Amino acid sequence: MHQEILDPALRVSTSGRRWRRIRLPAGLLVLGVILAIAFFRGPDSGGGEAVTPVFLEVWTVSAEEERPVEGVEVRVILSSGEELMSRYTGPDGQARWEHGGADLVVRVEDPQGRYFPQEQELGKPGEALLFKLREGVSAVLDVNSAGPICMSADLAPQPLELPWSQLDEQPRPEAARLSMPVRAEVEVWPMEGAVIRSATRADGHLDLEPLPPGNVKLLISAEGHVRTVLDFTLVYGKNRLGQVVLQPGGTTLKGRLRIREEATAVSFRFEGVSVKVPALVDGNFEITGLPAGRGTLLGWNGDRELFRLPVDVKGAILDLGEIDPDLVAATR
Repeated sequence: MHQEILDPALRVSTSGRRWRRIRLPAGLLVLGVILAIAFFRGPDSGGGEAVTPVFLEVWTVSAEEERPVEGVEVRVILSSGEELMSRYTGPDGQARWEHGGADLVVRVEDPQGRYFPQEQELGKPGEALLFKLREGVSAVLDVNSAGPICMSADLAPQPLELPWSQLDEQPRPEAARLSMPVRAEVEVWPMEGAVIRSATRADGHLDLEPLPPGNVKLLISAEGHVRTVLDFTLVYGKNRLGQVVLQPGGTTLKGRLRIREEATAVSFRFEGVSVKVPALVDGNFEITGLPAGRGTLLGWNGDRELFRLPVDVKGAILDLGEIDPDLVAATR
């Protein structure tokens, strides 16, 4: 008579020939079969379309010798300005990594200050980008206020006598005999390359490098002052741009967007440059320090223009009231 083996270790097999029958739920069994088939067939077996990762490939070479440049920072930026990631190029001048999405801007900057920054928009997914890097130049300037400025006593520097003799011996304007350094934001808008942003020290001094040689526009902004745009031509070597005196005041441009499609930012374009501010959730916006004159107000959704509106800037405060982007766009 057969006797059942009770030892758990022997329930699976007896003498290697008798196997214990295991009952599995039907759904689990089917799932196991599907997974096994997918594993053994692989992505190239023709059983379905394989998902191919998309890679961003960036190459950096010197423009003169066209040799790879190692150690250049490659930054991927959304059209809104938010930075997604950054990498550094290797000995072959390449940076490569998997990515997804579109409407991206790729910016390259040299941490060693040899080459000026450049930007390119990402085209088709998987398309390689080539940057030919060119050596930059340097520039120095000082930013002062024609005053008076409202600031705390511990932050107020001593009045500075401007060395007008350095500025082509121009006569000293009566209103600018005495001025004081001011903290300012400076943007360089070159004919070639990418916009470069920096800020002065507490004493108003700023060293800018590397910059592209050629024609550039400087947008200089300081709280409580008129935004000023200056044109310069930069040559190889060190460019001494002298002193820039900002005038207190400026116009504050205000308005409210009627929201049908959410605007991510608004900007005001004048004298070839643009001042951009984020749009608030309720559609209100405010841009300060604008100079008197004609300009254009633009609304954006990402990098897509929603509307543009000509504006005649004047007075201390200019409130445009409610702006309907659809109506403005339709009447252009």
